[in-house]
Amino acid sequence: MEAYNNSSYSVYMTNESYLYHPDSNSVPELPVDNFSSASNITKTTIFGFKSQYTPVEAIVTGLVLLMVIVITIVGNILVCLAVFLVKKLRRPCNYLLVSLAVSDLCVAILVMPMALLYEILGRWSFGYFMCDLWVSFDVLSCTASILNLCMISVDRYYAITKPLEYGVKRTPKRMILCVSLVWLGAACISLPPLLIIGNEHETIEGIPHCVVCQNFGYQIYATLGSFYIPLTVMIIVYYKIFCAARRIVLEERRAQSHLETNHCYLEISVKNGGGPPESRLAMSFETSPATSTPAGGARVTHHRTSTTSIATTVSARY
Repeated sequence: MEAYNNSSYSVYMTNESYLYHPDSNSVPELPVDNFSSASNITKTTIFGFKSQYTPVEAIVTGLVLLMVIVITIVGNILVCLAVFLVKKLRRPCNYLLVSLAVSDLCVAILVMPMALLYEILGRWSFGYFMCDLWVSFDVLSCTASILNLCMISVDRYYAITKPLEYGVKRTPKRMILCVSLVWLGAACISLPPLLIIGNEHETIEGIPHCVVCQNFGYQIYATLGSFYIPLTVMIIVYYKIFCAARRIVLEERRAQSHLETNHCYLEISVKNGGGPPESRLAMSFETSPATSTPAGGARVTHHRTSTTSIATTVSARY
């Protein structure tokens, strides 16, 4: 302890605080670093580590993130139960939806709780092995979720553009194969840092951090495979779906207007003259068949042919 004495005040400097006594006229100039440490007094201590948040901030942040985790878990479990329990939903077209729900469920259970603690503590306190495992689960689940969305967009495109042909080809085995390809692609992106390259275990100012592998080649490979390529595919496919849906709607409107026009014509014709000219011609043939008398005096009756009858009937119905 060091003491500064004057006529009015006495200042006693210790390692953690300053004590002032009213026997010195002025306060001596003290080091600024000692006062800066005093600003950390309000920080929260969690599991023996100082958090980067104040107590109120830590509580609010933890509650909000915890609510997101609970909602994600409950929502995706409900999706899986709906498909498994409702018979009408147990169709091959919903296999990809279940796969998407499972990937989001993995994010909520395996990734988000540790991310919550990592965010509040401001440091990684679970060791190197858990860091590698956590990062691998993070990349695997997020990549699988994105690839599932991409595969769902392709599935919807073929279901809209080729409904009859694709409906026959969409068998359970083929949809299970699509789901397997999605998870295999996600594994090919998430496993190299765990098995080959290794993740980053950084220590910044004595504080340990867990970061995904920062290798340049792997970053290009991972970002292309897990984000940019699926994003490009989804944009193109959904644009084609929009064009196909718009074309179908326009064709239906055109056909509907054509049917309404023909219906109005038939109603007007029936009110004015008993139907269109073809039907009146058929009625004249049925009521009074044409006859002719040759030069020899024999009476010849001309009957309608089957072709005329069919044509007249079809035209009258149309």
